[in-house]
Amino acid sequence: MANIMENTPFLFFVAIMQPLLFFISLEYFGLNGTAFITAILIIILILYFIWMWNSGKIPFASNEEE
Repeated sequence: MANIMENTPFLFFVAIMQPLLFFISLEYFGLNGTAFITAILIIILILYFIWMWNSGKIPFASNEEE
């Protein structure tokens, strides 16, 4: 199983950039453009998790056997 620390820098980057890009794009593109850009960023994040799952590095997986 993968260690959660391998994914932490990317997840911190996404957590910081998502609201920052939201407010910047709200200023420049208005509400409709912001919704479109936010949807694209969320789709990229979902694709990242699917890619990690398929490569065997399952994020947020517990190593505990129950």
